[in-house]
Amino acid sequence: MDGGRTAFETGHVSVTQTRAAYTGPGLALDPHRNAVATIAIDLDRPYQLTLFDGADKPGSATSKTIALIPPGQLHHLVAMGPMAFLYLDALSDDHHALQHVDLSPAYDRLMAAGAAALKDADALAMALGVPTRGAPDPRLVPIIRQIDEEPEAFDTIAGAAALVPLSPSRFQALFRQATGLPFRRYRLWRRMARVVTLLRQGRDLTMAAHEAGFASSGHLSAAFKDMFGLTPSALHAILRAGPADNTP
Repeated sequence: MDGGRTAFETGHVSVTQTRAAYTGPGLALDPHRNAVATIAIDLDRPYQLTLFDGADKPGSATSKTIALIPPGQLHHLVAMGPMAFLYLDALSDDHHALQHVDLSPAYDRLMAAGAAALKDADALAMALGVPTRGAPDPRLVPIIRQIDEEPEAFDTIAGAAALVPLSPSRFQALFRQATGLPFRRYRLWRRMARVVTLLRQGRDLTMAAHEAGFASSGHLSAAFKDMFGLTPSALHAILRAGPADNTP
């Protein structure tokens, strides 16, 4: 890619209604589990990716330029240079179909497109040719999109289920079928997206935690590190120097 490392000396986040993306310096990540399917893209040199098995035992590290990491997959990614991460829409993006797609041609197109093409989550998904899933139960769509916009407003699954209306157990089953995630895990993912947006809008960590519905900044930091492999304060430090795209 033209510009190499210099094009990504500062971090950039794009948070849309349904997806998120990060482009910037490689992050010192601990092993973690992303809530949603994630596409990891090297922007300068291949990274090392280790996947853990069901017993949380690490496999062999492999060198990658682009890879799909399934939701909930414990992994350890060691960046060797700047990176891009695309966090997919659990409701409409079909990560299962992507498991059978050769991403190499899409990677080549991205590298030829230039840095600007990588800094919008939806444009990045389009450039990669992310396929869409079949239509979910139509009763769930408005509720899920409401959770996307106001994740802190849904304290319990019973409250969300009552809006359909369905029993909590039936709602949970349909919700997981539609998104591939349990209700609480999906809500937590959307709260994390809210936190990143708030931090980029100038909130401090305590304010962002409160507005996103976390009991404390410490609770937020622990949950954030479990999901992304670093603390929100570490990410915030990387992002401060650069602008963010926080599309509503």
